[in-house]
Amino acid sequence: MRKIILAVMAVAAIGFTSCNNKTNKDNPAVDSTSIVTSAAELAGIDADNLTKDLAEKIAANNPEAVQAVIEQAKAKIAELLAKGDEEAAKVYQEKISTFLKDNADKIKAVVGEENAAVNTLISAITAAPTEAAAAVEGAAEAAEGAAEDLKNEAQKKADETVDAQKKKAADAIDGAAADAKKKLGL
Repeated sequence: MRKIILAVMAVAAIGFTSCNNKTNKDNPAVDSTSIVTSAAELAGIDADNLTKDLAEKIAANNPEAVQAVIEQAKAKIAELLAKGDEEAAKVYQEKISTFLKDNADKIKAVVGEENAAVNTLISAITAAPTEAAAAVEGAAEAAEGAAEDLKNEAQKKADETVDAQKKKAADAIDGAAADAKKKLGL
């Protein structure tokens, strides 16, 4: 009887172990440091991937591919700005711009010094989001100032209305008191 019980326990232990291994394979552990928490972080990762791709195209000495990747970067920045995500566009632009500045000589060696299309793309990438972000920040500050002015004006009007209602109520009370005194003969 003991042999049968031990055999059943051994089979059960193997069964539990194999089920546990299957669960771990299907649901791998998640590294908490690899979770992206914002659109800006995602844009940074996209920019890193694009710079790696651009470095590969430069190393392969392929001018058409280099130009295509730079155009892709410009399109991504425009897409982020169109979505209204200026912070992500700024992060993306800064990473791409830094790479382009650091590798300008290599890029010019691959595409040629006089390639106007690539030079224009590089200029657009290094300038566009920074200017847009500055304009957005200026507009936000102006909107905050306007909102504060409206708040102050509304408070002033509310105070004036309260004062007028207090005066009207006081006059009504005084009038009612005077009428009451007259009726009482005081």
